Amino acid sequence: MSAVSHSFHPNLLEQAASFVRRSRSLSSMLPSLVLSGLITLVITAVMHVMWLGTAEGFFGAWMESWLTAWPIAFPVTYVAGPMLFRLAARAPVAVVPMPVRREPGLAFNDILDASERVSARNGLTALRGLKPNPDFSAV
Repeated sequence: MSAVSHSFHPNLLEQAASFVRRSRSLSSMLPSLVLSGLITLVITAVMHVMWLGTAEGFFGAWMESWLTAWPIAFPVTYVAGPMLFRLAARAPVAVVPMPVRREPGLAFNDILDASERVSARNGLTALRGLKPNPDFSAV
């Protein structure tokens, strides 16, 4: 028998082990555990339906593939999750202007314009100056 040598980076393995040791409880692993379990459950079901259909033995084959995929997906999710969250937090946010939606009715400026036109048409002047209040303008 020949010995098979597997090459791995010991420093990377030590970093991963240190990362797992820093975890104080299952509560830090729970989101990754549930997320990876749910996603692999759905994906393996969809892929089995696409490839094999819902023939006899579907459930057993599905559970076998899910129980194979989940232990692979969980550590990847647990280790890569924090890095991906930090990366997403640094991504630039595109500011999309929201369209102005006017509700039916009159805004303050509409009333002010109508009042000025009527006053000018009748030769009158306003007794007091009205100032728009942003709290009362309809947008």
